[in-house]
Amino acid sequence: MLARSKPLAVRFGLLLAALPALSMLAGGCSSSDMDAELVSQARFPERFAEVWCRSIAPCCASAQTAYAPATCQSQAKNFASSMLANRAVGDTTYSAAAGTSCLDRLESALKDCEIEEASTACSLIFVGPAPEGTPCANGSVCASGYCALGEAALSGVCAAANYRAPIHGKAGDPCVGSCGVPGSFQCPTSLLPNAEGTTTYCYAEDGLYCTFDSDLLEALTCHPYAVVGEPCDELTCIPGAFCANGICLAQRASGSCAETPDLCQIHSYCDTTQQCQPKGSNGSACVTGEECTSSSCSAGGTCDSGNELVARACSGEP
Repeated sequence: MLARSKPLAVRFGLLLAALPALSMLAGGCSSSDMDAELVSQARFPERFAEVWCRSIAPCCASAQTAYAPATCQSQAKNFASSMLANRAVGDTTYSAAAGTSCLDRLESALKDCEIEEASTACSLIFVGPAPEGTPCANGSVCASGYCALGEAALSGVCAAANYRAPIHGKAGDPCVGSCGVPGSFQCPTSLLPNAEGTTTYCYAEDGLYCTFDSDLLEALTCHPYAVVGEPCDELTCIPGAFCANGICLAQRASGSCAETPDLCQIHSYCDTTQQCQPKGSNGSACVTGEECTSSSCSAGGTCDSGNELVARACSGEP
């Protein structure tokens, strides 16, 4: 019997993961409104709720997920108020300029229902007194609100919060994260550079992932995935394969999965008869989310698009 490995995964989003986890959503005025007026701390919760709920509504409709405007407004406003109360303490203060900018960034991210990107839209609204170049562990001590992490993602320096488009990495390039694995992390359209100015991501479509390199003092670099037949550990097989007994094996769309469910590819699942079956589209009968292309099975037993992240967002609960 094959030694069962964990589901295929990659170490992605290391830079994004370093940003405050609760800074998921933002709301406020439109871009033209924000050009004329900065959003004060007192007005931020209301503007937060306005932009968040207005922007998320089309996403809820396309995902066939429940959306109640009044509930969304109330929940989002309460969240923003709580975020301000919990973070604006000591030498850390709310920045009206950063708050205004984050609302614009949030609105832009949600135009395409990019909830993952929206989740970091307001992570820099709290600032401290430290100028650029000051060593830091988190952005709240920095005047810019941003602490750029070093190559090993363990420490950093205060830096300007200038978002840039990600760069496709090549093997051996310094990197800040991985993305593009089917059914997993959505690749960002913009991000903040690390302390070395790097905005390079390693893309699964290029056969690369971002990981620590022990030969380079634990720097993050792009490495090629192991292909079918090559030695591996459980995180290094190329998408479409999995690691078993130290060797990458190809996954399959159909056939037996009695030895391990990992034999089934991303668009299939291992059923109760231990056979790989195609995942169902919305409306198909299901018992669990793993049977659905959307990974979501409703209480009524049908595949739908209402995953937990979208459902929370539509309810106004960042």
